[in-house]
This record gives sequence, C-alpha cells and structure tokens, in this order.
Amino acid sequence: MSLPYDFFLSLFLESLILDASLLSNGLDEFEMGYVANEEMEVRREIIRTIISGNTTSLQPNSGQPVMIRGHNICIGWHDERGSDFRAWEWHGHVMTHDEEKGYLLEYIFGDYFERIPERHR
Repeated sequence: MSLPYDFFLSLFLESLILDASLLSNGLDEFEMGYVANEEMEVRREIIRTIISGNTTSLQPNSGQPVMIRGHNICIGWHDERGSDFRAWEWHGHVMTHDEEKGYLLEYIFGDYFERIPERHR
C-alpha cells in the first residue's frame, strides 16, 4: 500500500513549521529560563521523532519513561475512530538547582497532534 501524496506533503509542512517555530525562535536560555528552554528542546526532539515515523524509541503507551535530553519523560498517544489526527501527550520532570533549596524537580508536559493518513472509518 502506498501512502497518498497529501500525507508526504503534510509531513513536509509540519517539519517546515516545526523548524521555523522551534529552531529559530530567537530566544536564548536566559530570556526563557532554564525549565522553559528544556521543555522546548524536549518538545522539539519528540516531535521530530514522531514526524520521522520511528516512534518505537519513544515507547508510547508503555508507562515506561524514556530519556530525552537527560530527562525522564513518559509518552503516550491516542486517536479516535473517524479522526484524522493522533494526539501525542507527554510529561516528566526537569532537574533544576536553587542555591537555597538545592535540587528541585520541575514538572513539564506537552502535546502534539499528528495528522494521520485517511483510513477506513
């Protein structure tokens, strides 16, 4: 079975938008803060993996965390019959250090809606 042209076009457009919005946002770590920057980098890596189609390394829906940029992140997805999108969701923690409080875990989460090829409804 070959995939439709629209599927490849949507992958190209998603990666183009991803690169434009996440790679060249013009903000550095000091303007965003460490946790926000790490959350953005984790999001970028997860979405790139999803777009590539090689999602086994993410261990989705396993309940097991995967290491992304040195952070433990749990990833899952779900879709509904009749929908053209798969909803990916993730959550985890970023370790930070505060002079007064020591090491702290900051909770992060994110989501991404992957367009999937038309299928039988």
